[in-house]
Amino acid sequence: MFLLDTNIVSATSPVAAAQNTRPPILGWLELHGSEVYLSSVTIAEIWHGIHRAERLEAITKAKRLRNWVALIENLYGNRVLPFGSKEAYAAGAILDRARAHEPGFADIAIAATADANGLTVLTANEKHFGPMGVKWWNPLKELPLSS
Repeated sequence: MFLLDTNIVSATSPVAAAQNTRPPILGWLELHGSEVYLSSVTIAEIWHGIHRAERLEAITKAKRLRNWVALIENLYGNRVLPFGSKEAYAAGAILDRARAHEPGFADIAIAATADANGLTVLTANEKHFGPMGVKWWNPLKELPLSS
């Protein structure tokens, strides 16, 4: 089972679609969707992007992202995992392990959500996730085997 990092979810966004790119991970997600989870932190990061677009008066972009995040939330439903106490405990350990690499808290929280729930993070962010000591896989380099 897998947890998507925000950078992988973003590959499905209307912004990515406008660039006429379709990475192979999208086909993999269509086939293995029931094995894939999101962190509520990813939803927060998407909403941050929406509010930023609105602040910069990129209204069309913000509207597309709003529609897309509604679709994502509906599609994943109860597979959007919260950041609760067990995730906070895992985050504390990960913060200590990765201290010299200075990952952002969102990456720590996503890694902790995966760790606390026995999931592998699918991410293209090898620099930050590598030193965290959690299971991760870069699906942009090679698609994962199903769990």
